[in-house]
Amino acid sequence: MSYVNFASYLMLLVLLTGCTEPSYKLVGVVQNGLTGEPIQGVNVSIQGASRSEITNRDGCFSLTVPKQAMLGTTSGKNGNTSYPYEEAAASRILLDVVKSEFQSQEYQVFSNHKKITILLMPAPNSVESKGYLGIKMPQTDLLEHEVQWENIIDGVRMFYEKRIEKLKPRRRRHWDRDTSSTEAYEKSVAPNRDRFRSLLGAIDKREHMSLDRGRLVAETKDYTVYEVRWPVLKEVAPGPPRQDWPDLDVPTKIYGEGLLLEPKGAVKGYTIAIPDADQEPEDLVGLNDRVDSESQFARRFVENGFAVVVPVIADRTHRWSRNTNRPSRTWIYSQAHELGRTIAGYEVQKMEALVDWFDLQDGPGSGVIGIAGYGEGGLLALYTAALDTRIKSTMVSGYFAPREKIWKEPIYRNIWGLLREFGDAELASLIAPRSLVVEYSKVPEYSGPPTEGKQIEPPGKLWTPFLVEVESEFDRINALVGAGFGDRYLVKGEGEQPIPFGSSEAVYVFLKKLGLDQPTELKDNLPQDLRNEFDPGRRMGRMVEQLTGHTQLLLRNSEYIRSEFVQGFNDQNEARQFFKRELIGWLDDDLIPANVRTKLFDVQEKYTCYEVLMDVLPDVQLWGIITIPRDIPVGEKRPVVVLQHGRGGDPTTALSDRSGYYEIGRKLAARGFIVFTPFGNWTGETRFRWIDRVAKTTKATLWSTLGRQHEQLINWLSTLPVVDPHRIGFYGKSIGGQAASLIVSMLPEYALSINCAYFNESARKESSIYYPTSFVYHVDSEMPMWNRGHTMEYAEMANLLIFPRPFMVEHGLKDNIAPPEWVKYEYEKVRSHYEEMGKPTLTTIDLHDGGHIINEEVSIPFLEHHLKR
Repeated sequence: MSYVNFASYLMLLVLLTGCTEPSYKLVGVVQNGLTGEPIQGVNVSIQGASRSEITNRDGCFSLTVPKQAMLGTTSGKNGNTSYPYEEAAASRILLDVVKSEFQSQEYQVFSNHKKITILLMPAPNSVESKGYLGIKMPQTDLLEHEVQWENIIDGVRMFYEKRIEKLKPRRRRHWDRDTSSTEAYEKSVAPNRDRFRSLLGAIDKREHMSLDRGRLVAETKDYTVYEVRWPVLKEVAPGPPRQDWPDLDVPTKIYGEGLLLEPKGAVKGYTIAIPDADQEPEDLVGLNDRVDSESQFARRFVENGFAVVVPVIADRTHRWSRNTNRPSRTWIYSQAHELGRTIAGYEVQKMEALVDWFDLQDGPGSGVIGIAGYGEGGLLALYTAALDTRIKSTMVSGYFAPREKIWKEPIYRNIWGLLREFGDAELASLIAPRSLVVEYSKVPEYSGPPTEGKQIEPPGKLWTPFLVEVESEFDRINALVGAGFGDRYLVKGEGEQPIPFGSSEAVYVFLKKLGLDQPTELKDNLPQDLRNEFDPGRRMGRMVEQLTGHTQLLLRNSEYIRSEFVQGFNDQNEARQFFKRELIGWLDDDLIPANVRTKLFDVQEKYTCYEVLMDVLPDVQLWGIITIPRDIPVGEKRPVVVLQHGRGGDPTTALSDRSGYYEIGRKLAARGFIVFTPFGNWTGETRFRWIDRVAKTTKATLWSTLGRQHEQLINWLSTLPVVDPHRIGFYGKSIGGQAASLIVSMLPEYALSINCAYFNESARKESSIYYPTSFVYHVDSEMPMWNRGHTMEYAEMANLLIFPRPFMVEHGLKDNIAPPEWVKYEYEKVRSHYEEMGKPTLTTIDLHDGGHIINEEVSIPFLEHHLKR
């Protein structure tokens, strides 16, 4: 297909070099955005500097950027919340790229990017609507195959899987290590440590530490064992309730519980010995026979003169997840993610509280602090030592490995944005120059969620990596900090087989780094449990229920936190950048040539429908149907309604009468609107959910690619001669209604938003354990967004990001998405804001008597009033 004088986008490939100089050279090439052919005669100029150049016949140019053209950094702060992203430390340069027959565009270049693609849209030619009657649309290729929705979903997932692999070498951008001294090093990695703490949500205020001894559990001639409990976090005190909340039936203060092992002689130091999630503290002490004696490393520590606390951590059973099959750890994850917390973050703070107590002890052994863990306990030992520099020696067993497949592990390990900056080696570098022992042992067995209870837990498994993988990740630590900076040891078995966890070799190295000259062999006399009645299940229940209660209090106070948070933005652009970067996970990847393909789908008396497929990013495509009225005269530009279907739909859904859509797309086209019905990446329950799962640890979401897909869609629509690019509205139902809020908040090019059958207080919808259709009771593991409950919910999106554009809510009184009271309460914030800002006629709500449907009685007049005038 030839594009003479009607090429699509222009690509500008910009290579930035020498950015540390007062000025530097910027070189690039301008290409046709669809064909990739070089474009001659493009004027590329720098704002703020009288410098420009015309591209040559190969599309190439070269410019010297003066220092005064650099606009400074893009990082920002909101109150106490900072949101640095990849461009935070980069200077910005604004380019004007202009060529006749194309739409001029201002483009922002970041000085730390080596390749940037700018897409310029062609000025549309005149085509009357009767020109849209052929087997394909003008200026597009013919779509020659049947589009399979599975391929669209799999392509997006593949994009994120490939993105994970690209992140490891890019992590160095986030680090500026100075190994000239311990003091210099700690200062240089302090920002990384702070960011890791934020990603874990380990940010709550801790209580003043006291360790309360309970019952005597066991006593030998060398040590005693007590039950212990300690306070961890200050109890959340929510503001006065503004809504009706049910009474809490869970405890609201978080304590740690476990066993304290005290030597009868002089204490040589203090250690935390963390079991796996499916182990009890008693297992590591020798109070039962569930763990081989050689692996009872807590007993090894105390027999060598160290005071030891063995804490309880949340298990992987579903006893406490209210008739679902969610393991306890995911039960907490499902409530906490929306509120910026993680199960790992909660439990790291339990370990830090113990370190607080250790740090208060006087006498022999004071200041000698170690931490060791196996399996999930190994994760917590690594995380805690990375954050707390008071820990002198760390032992990690059954955990350390490359994390690029973390999305295959249980979902509670999915930490927002982790892999952009941190793998296990990077976390180990936060421990340097302190001692680290990695023990290559068999990872605890976990093949998937329980089969009892409501089946909502997503798949996940644990597996033992090959030794070569562990060695590769371990060797990366030296590459990051240098072989001579700190003591690190990898303990492994003969051949390439794992060694039993808690081995004498690993324990001896660990203890020697705590100052013990000659560790002793494990003694034969086992402690005997003196308790007549003991139910570890009741203790575990307290741990899980306390975490639940704390999270539910965070939820009840979240509205107050949001209200304060949104006051900190200087302008709408700053708020939008935060939303895109920190909630959505905006992708800066270059759009690729759209290569639009179309084919005739349907012809009716008043309109014609074409199936459309276009490229967006590598492996990512946008599929949809465009419906064009047949009565558009030459030169007239019509408004467009982008109609987004809900879960399980496809581009035909909004054109049909099924699932409560009532052929709304066809009705709008008959009224003169151009309608585009895109495929949403949420069809195929067991298929699409992997997208968000893979994306989250890269600091991206299901919505990250959707934002770029809609950006490409708007780019293409603006090239059509019958489209008014300033009158493109978005109308979505169900998760499509969620899209109407999220995508329009991202993209100011959309002129209007209608959220149908989804508008509510999302934090409550995602996190409440007291509402039966809350997502903690459903399979929708991709729905929660990191810390949205404390930053921007749907009312805040409408007021900060959509206003002053028209915004409408459509909700049925019988819709189980959310109770009408929630919707009314949240929408009142929007109505009040529009009224206070002098724009009351730009928003409305339709609370109809139906269910989960498009009602259309108010929405169609709303569209006609705001898009047709």
